[in-house]
Amino acid sequence: MAAGALNAKRVLVVDDERAVASELARALEAEGAVCTESHSGLEASEKLAAGNFDLMLCDALMPGRSGFELIDDARALGDPPAIIVMAESGEAAEALSRGADGWLRKPLSIPHAVHEAVLVSELRRLTRLAESLPLGAAGPILTVIGEIVNAFEKADPYRAGYSSRTARLAVQMAAPLGLDMDKLALAARVHDVGMLAVPVTEQHTEGPPDRTTQHLIRVHPTLGARWIERLGADRAIVAAVAAHHERWDGSGYPGGLLGEDIPPIARALGTAAAIAAMSATRPWREKRESVDVIAQLESGRGRQFGVAEADAAMEILLKNPALVG
Repeated sequence: MAAGALNAKRVLVVDDERAVASELARALEAEGAVCTESHSGLEASEKLAAGNFDLMLCDALMPGRSGFELIDDARALGDPPAIIVMAESGEAAEALSRGADGWLRKPLSIPHAVHEAVLVSELRRLTRLAESLPLGAAGPILTVIGEIVNAFEKADPYRAGYSSRTARLAVQMAAPLGLDMDKLALAARVHDVGMLAVPVTEQHTEGPPDRTTQHLIRVHPTLGARWIERLGADRAIVAAVAAHHERWDGSGYPGGLLGEDIPPIARALGTAAAIAAMSATRPWREKRESVDVIAQLESGRGRQFGVAEADAAMEILLKNPALVG
């Protein structure tokens, strides 16, 4: 991480454990942040109202006023800070659904906390930049977001190249499905931005993710859509990100949308993303080759995938199996 990555960022650090708050504040200040500590929720609420912070890191459970209530306080401000909640895993989904931008598991990893602080601060900076642009000019900002997602994935051996593969597949699917190729490609590059709020350690467990991690993962489409909507993204791209895990038979998430209630761009994106995921190694399974991916598409046709989307994807992979490489 570059020195001074949080240069002059005003950060409120809230934890009733003074030693934790002080250690975290020192680490953030080493990256250039200007930190203010609070050791109770009530004190933090008062400082939020009086100050003008870029970022708040707060404990979820504190006497007097909880971190969840502090999220509400922060979101009520005219210019709210980015918010990272420090919590046990069971509390993380609630924090994210209430408007937090990130989550850190307690007991805290200080290096990971600093990394997350840099990430959400950059997202907040881009949001402010987007607000200064003319309406509909968010494309360059989303391109940068896509680069952030790509950099995040490169640091993870199980996700490296995932969004780029999704975009390559999505672009191929646009014409046969009659979709806007540029919007679909951009949606593909940013579709998993909400996963930045799910710590890598939660994604790398042996075996399928546990119930808590599954719950967090189910929040990520909504979180990502909320972020890019704040950046002024086109409504079709927001809809694609929000619904890319919906399934044709209604068994998907987060909304349980059924069939044609799922926007066409989201159906195409979801199919491309599923192929990109199947063709990558995961902690609990090996990657699938193109013949196996095609079999999965055939099996999921009319259930997980729309018929038109599955047919388009299968035809593309039969012609160019290397797309899953």
